[in-house]
Amino acid sequence: MTAEAEFDKLYRAHYLPVLKYVERRLSDADLAQDVAAECFIVAWRKFDPADPFPLVWLYQTARNLIGNTYRSRRKEQQLLALLRSEAKVNSAPVETAIIAEVLSDLNEKDREALRLTYWEQLPAADVAVVLGCSEQAAWKRISRAKAALRAALRESSESRGGVQ
Repeated sequence: MTAEAEFDKLYRAHYLPVLKYVERRLSDADLAQDVAAECFIVAWRKFDPADPFPLVWLYQTARNLIGNTYRSRRKEQQLLALLRSEAKVNSAPVETAIIAEVLSDLNEKDREALRLTYWEQLPAADVAVVLGCSEQAAWKRISRAKAALRAALRESSESRGGVQ
């Protein structure tokens, strides 16, 4: 049997238990599916048909990925707090939900550019290296993401009766 066929057999036998394991630990079903899928990506990269992974190895891998997810969530909350503190819209408190919504609406590379800028405190030249683009493109992504945040915060302030 080929390695692909052996891995397919492993996947079919263990995907649902791994998914349920992850779902019980994360509150987001879509995110749980992503984490379960990533668990099997890791498994495929390390797969040896002569020594297939037991279910507990997959659980351990899923647990590590869940930990990464929790760390990402904490970093996102830190980013939201930083953005709130830097927002000078009417000196009014900025709703976390607005910032989270704007972040989720950004395309992945713009969102990552903003995260790298605020979380990792990287300059645009380093952001460009991480994203695999030119420094000019990185600046554009950072600028576009900040503009989207400013516009949403301004709109929220105006809808609450604030003045620009």
